[in-house]
Amino acid sequence: MGVVLKRSGLAAALLLTALPAATHHSRVIYDQERSITIEGVVTEFEWANPHVYLYVEAQAESGDPVVWEIEHGSTTAMGRRGWSRDTFVPGDRVVVQANPARDSSRSMALIVSVQKSGVTWIGRGSLAEEFSESQGSSIMANDLSGTWVVPQEQLVGYFSEPFSWPLTEKGLEAMERYDDTTMNPQIQCISRTAPWFMIFPSVQKIEVGDTLVSIRSEYDTIERTVHLDVASHDGAGVTHQGHSIGRWEGDVLVVDTTHFIDHRNGNARGVPSGSQKHLVERFELSPDRTNLIYRFELEDPEYLSAPVTGEVHSAYRPDIVFAPVECDVENARRFLGN
Repeated sequence: MGVVLKRSGLAAALLLTALPAATHHSRVIYDQERSITIEGVVTEFEWANPHVYLYVEAQAESGDPVVWEIEHGSTTAMGRRGWSRDTFVPGDRVVVQANPARDSSRSMALIVSVQKSGVTWIGRGSLAEEFSESQGSSIMANDLSGTWVVPQEQLVGYFSEPFSWPLTEKGLEAMERYDDTTMNPQIQCISRTAPWFMIFPSVQKIEVGDTLVSIRSEYDTIERTVHLDVASHDGAGVTHQGHSIGRWEGDVLVVDTTHFIDHRNGNARGVPSGSQKHLVERFELSPDRTNLIYRFELEDPEYLSAPVTGEVHSAYRPDIVFAPVECDVENARRFLGN
């Protein structure tokens, strides 16, 4: 019997309040109950993943110049808020509203908004709103092909903090030993694997052909290939996203994937995956054809004591320009290491 990854909002909130600050550069390092104003000149605007950064030189209380590191969201998240790589350039005079780091010795802050030349750029809001089905287009999709916005859902939290996952003894030991600041593969820009990759809030582009289905993401710039003209995994090599074969059951695309390479966070954060990882996914349009319904069943008897299943609905957004940005190693080390 599988374990369905669902959690009430209250349970999620209680869990998150108990998390250590070391968890992947958590926002806990910022005092979100306090807002400060930073007036100064942009020295650098880094449009990169995992997170965008704005550097602003301002005057400290001592009168000396200080450069503030202002953390933003991913390029996908910022793009949904109207930002682009050209929004700011060195020399721009700005007024920043931000939440400062709890450690007052660090000139770091979490973006709230930035004002430039009388225009205010909103830097942070509810991802649940920004990546929501309510922003979906009224245009109906003809098939699975197109641009899809994956929402921010509680399911993502289960992969980020898999405390309730059904783990084997080996899985429990691996999770107990895990140190996110040194062992997270994303520090080296090694991306998540499916299904975590598939349900992570981002923009995905799907292209359906006669023999292949291509699935790409803006955030990790990964491309998955589903083979429609192959009947088995025999002879396939192991890869980061595994070897996927697909078949049609009416209008539903069923994808079977094996041959995943060993990955330190291959099932969830802190939970590795091994050679026995097996993933079955189903892709289908919602009845009104404006959403993509994605369901998965994940098995890995080496680390999981029971299958894990989940479901995410992504909004059809043909109006969005698909703009992938590669992970930057220096950026990733700064974001995950701070």
